[in-house]
Amino acid sequence: MHLFKTLLKLSLSIFMLGTLLTTAASAKESPTQTMELNTTTGEVIKLTITKDGFIFDKYKGQKAVVLDFFGPHCPPCLMEIPHLIEMQKENNDTLQIIGVQVQMQMSNDELNAFIKEKGINYPVVNLDYAWDLVGFARANTGWQGQIPYMMVFDKNGNIKRQFIGMVPNETILKYAK
Repeated sequence: MHLFKTLLKLSLSIFMLGTLLTTAASAKESPTQTMELNTTTGEVIKLTITKDGFIFDKYKGQKAVVLDFFGPHCPPCLMEIPHLIEMQKENNDTLQIIGVQVQMQMSNDELNAFIKEKGINYPVVNLDYAWDLVGFARANTGWQGQIPYMMVFDKNGNIKRQFIGMVPNETILKYAK
């Protein structure tokens, strides 16, 4: 039984790696492609990938966007969450933070319980609904999977900066303008 479980996990890992590599390869081939990010609450955030960044349909021309790749068991990620909550609250008219949970597979119910416990006030996308985005980021930005990782876009969708590790709110806001 233990051997079966090990083989099942290995097969699943190989499948997920293949999916990730296929997504990454197709992202490099296509200069503009669209993606949909499904949040844990069922909201769909549509984005178009351009040579300069991501155009977030819902926020285009209105809000800068911060994609925050994080994990619920990552100490620096946990430390930055209160700062992101504060930044979202104080800049709600001009900034949209979108969390992307990439550390582990978990159900939306589990992630929503985490979101509620932490008081997160911005949309969060679960790993199962972020494979295309993760693959694209890995293939096109040099990101190797370290978290926390942020991509900051201005209101026109131009990527302004990427950060690995914790970053002061003032620095994020400087690039989000």
